[in-house]
Amino acid sequence: MAVRALIFDIGGTVFDWNTAMAESFDRLIPGGGGSSFATQCRAEFLGLNAAVFRKVVPWMTAEQILLAAIDRCCDRAGLSDLAANDRNDLSRSWRRMPCWPGAREAIAVLRKRYIVAPLTILSWPMAVGSSRHSGIDWDSILSCDVLGIYKPDPRCYQRAAEILDCPASDIMMVASHPSDLRGAMASGYRSAYVVPRLEDPGDDYRDTGFAAEFDVIARDFSELGEKLDGGEGSTAAWWRS
Repeated sequence: MAVRALIFDIGGTVFDWNTAMAESFDRLIPGGGGSSFATQCRAEFLGLNAAVFRKVVPWMTAEQILLAAIDRCCDRAGLSDLAANDRNDLSRSWRRMPCWPGAREAIAVLRKRYIVAPLTILSWPMAVGSSRHSGIDWDSILSCDVLGIYKPDPRCYQRAAEILDCPASDIMMVASHPSDLRGAMASGYRSAYVVPRLEDPGDDYRDTGFAAEFDVIARDFSELGEKLDGGEGSTAAWWRS
């Protein structure tokens, strides 16, 4: 069966979360250290998100999770007196994340043939803001905040397929996170692994046979576009049927 839709992870896969927050941090606190702070915040964010997913803590939106992560990192860094508006500025840096080189161009080309949409643990404002900042056009944006279910809960991937009105087997997940691809594959999706330019804290990137495990392996977005463009079918015909 032809792939009809490409569902993208975006935090780390399409967008550079580190540079966005590091630049904000270094503006607020001159002297460097922004990249390290951003990495620590990302680790805290993912840890808190996982705790929400496991129902260890009550439901929190991605915006609430990121602010809590920033608070923890500020306390550890001796920045407990950092003003609330400065912490908000750090948090909102994820609304203006730059995309990786080639991502915008590849997605624009792929959108001519496939439905393209993010499925992200980021908030809707983060996804929309960063997409507009980088000039990326999607057919839709599926935020786990809006769905009320975080990846890698199988219901999240299943709900995305229902929204697209498309069998899971006709959808390909595009991600730089092996764990995300495996969650999608368990729900029937096909998979495209884009080698990460920035590895997320806590994910396992050891190649344990990725070429056999995933349907597509791409070194970057340029190669992803080459491998998928002109592929298996026309989205336009399916969408009208």
